[in-house]
Amino acid sequence: MAELQLSKPLKYNHPKGTPVTVVDKYINKTGEDVWFVAPKIDGVYYGRAVKFFEHAIELRENVFKSKGAVNPKDQEQGNAFIDKNAVFEFFTEACSGIILLFASVESLVNSLIENSQNHNYNKVIKKKIFSLGKCSFEYKKNQILSLEQILFLNIEEKIKNVLPVLYKFESPASQNYWQDFKILKLLRDGFIHCTRNQSYGANRGVNSLHSQLFDIDFEKMINSIGDLLTYLKNNSQKNV
Repeated sequence: MAELQLSKPLKYNHPKGTPVTVVDKYINKTGEDVWFVAPKIDGVYYGRAVKFFEHAIELRENVFKSKGAVNPKDQEQGNAFIDKNAVFEFFTEACSGIILLFASVESLVNSLIENSQNHNYNKVIKKKIFSLGKCSFEYKKNQILSLEQILFLNIEEKIKNVLPVLYKFESPASQNYWQDFKILKLLRDGFIHCTRNQSYGANRGVNSLHSQLFDIDFEKMINSIGDLLTYLKNNSQKNV
């Protein structure tokens, strides 16, 4: 499993004589400071996603083994996964893994952007001049975005364009693992912003989001996203 670190140390105040790994504190109701070692969120999410996927792989095998006739006395009714508890648990573990794996990417990407020594990122912005009926008149302007504006860009632009500009390295979109990231994003977006048509495909003759999970290579996805995170981490450190 990839070990993920921030591109450079966080700056913080800590009690004298304590290790520099102490990066956060809890302020209780009496106002007392209680220091603790804060987790690297991207690493925590990635590690937990691995566990979810490992369990999901085992559960998926149990689901497939439970396939049987809906009605043994009437074979024309077709087959079903009989162990519904295994099915539901599989979906729970797989969906949790996808959401946390994507969150690990977002966490690392945003921290790398925030930790960059400069935030000089240009983007062509459309500005509307005025509207007349159904027609609108716009002009394009090349604008340097603020840190806040950069952080609100979509994740693909941050990875493909923003980080390569800030840290001066080749876009990871040309790497083999980029397609797995796009699949991960589609699944994650689907589960977070779920609609009925995405969730249930039985009446439409298509594979729903849940159905797609039966064919996903979770090990390959974990390795691909681990490679992406390692690529971003290593290149951001190299060019600080």
